[in-house]
Amino acid sequence: MDVSICITTYKHEKYITQCLESIFAQEFGGTYEIIVCNDNSPDLTEAVILEIINTHPKGNTVKYFKNVPNLGYVKNTLFSFSKASGKYIAILDGDDYWIDPSKLQQQFDFLEAHPDFAGTGADSLVIYEDLDMESHYFSNHAGAVLDKNDLTDLKICQTSTFFFRKDILKEDFPTEIISADRCLYLLAGCYGKIKILPQPMSSYRQFSASISKNVTAEVMKKDFAIIPFIKKYGPDYRTPKLKAYFYYTLMSYSNVITKSDFYKAASGYFFNNVLSKFSVSPVKLYLAVKWTRHTIRQKYKIKEQNKSFV
Repeated sequence: MDVSICITTYKHEKYITQCLESIFAQEFGGTYEIIVCNDNSPDLTEAVILEIINTHPKGNTVKYFKNVPNLGYVKNTLFSFSKASGKYIAILDGDDYWIDPSKLQQQFDFLEAHPDFAGTGADSLVIYEDLDMESHYFSNHAGAVLDKNDLTDLKICQTSTFFFRKDILKEDFPTEIISADRCLYLLAGCYGKIKILPQPMSSYRQFSASISKNVTAEVMKKDFAIIPFIKKYGPDYRTPKLKAYFYYTLMSYSNVITKSDFYKAASGYFFNNVLSKFSVSPVKLYLAVKWTRHTIRQKYKIKEQNKSFV
């Protein structure tokens, strides 16, 4: 099997058909399977999937699993990977869909031709499903080649564009975390570079009630478990840079946080970010301190505006 397309789904009865149809529309010369893992959806997601399996001409490519009780997003994602038999894994969330019919072929061909790369992503179009906001592109790195020094940057690629070598996966991939995507990108960096294709290849739906928008600081703290896991397989990663990255996410993305926790996260970010950029050049050191402080002030102001402090 060339490619396993791993889909996690929960309460996606309105979207799962478009998701699967976007796979069936792929112009791919190799072999693929579709692993659909339904995390015990309470709606009609299962009925829609089974209808497609039983009636669609390509329904036999779908391997369907249902978790009872549900596992949660990270464990369900890892469960879907465990069922994959392909050389490569492509990720697609059940409420997203691919918009480029050559996506699989381009990413497959790229990794076949570049053994020093562990994965490839692409840009994506962000659609706000229930918010009055304009659509826009996601990635800050479209067209770039990234190595481990770049993988703590923001907005590398959206998960539903990521395509990677299955053999990078590890059995001890942490499960009590919130950010499976960040962990996966960092893990890929242990084994090679990542190419972000320049064109948008996926549509990414954003919802006002999404997990990423409503996560608390206490939940975000779980992601610090990613650091020892990544250091185990990628000792070349600089610890201060990893710590600065996760302190930044704690400070920035927690929708509910106490001021005490914010100050602790800001202190951790300041110390580790400056340390990771330390230079004997007074000018460079001054700029590192200046922009780190600016970032903290900016995030504090956003938290106040959003009434995130409790």
